[in-house]
Amino acid sequence: MPGKRARRHFSQLSEFERGLIIGMKTAGWSTRRVAGQVDRSECAVRNCGEQWTGEGTHARKTGSGATRKTTRREDRRIVQQALVDPTVTHSTIRADVGVAIVPQIISRHLAEENL
Repeated sequence: MPGKRARRHFSQLSEFERGLIIGMKTAGWSTRRVAGQVDRSECAVRNCGEQWTGEGTHARKTGSGATRKTTRREDRRIVQQALVDPTVTHSTIRADVGVAIVPQIISRHLAEENL
């Protein structure tokens, strides 16, 4: 009997995977068979199926997650500062923007703009 493949842990289902799961479940596949096919846990497949039958949707709820610490205007200001002076530091940007944010937020905004 071949060994089980290592499953990906702690990663969310993509929209494609959710669609596959719903399609296979509506076609009558068992939870175990679907889980093996999409390489996800039976619990994740079961939860996705229950959400589909309970809410009629497989999409994730919008607005979930942490609230934003910066406005769009402040986001643009962060990016603009990095464009004007590429050697500017996180602490300088944070002081200029005037919002209490951690360096990771600044780095994420710059990465989103490919800087």
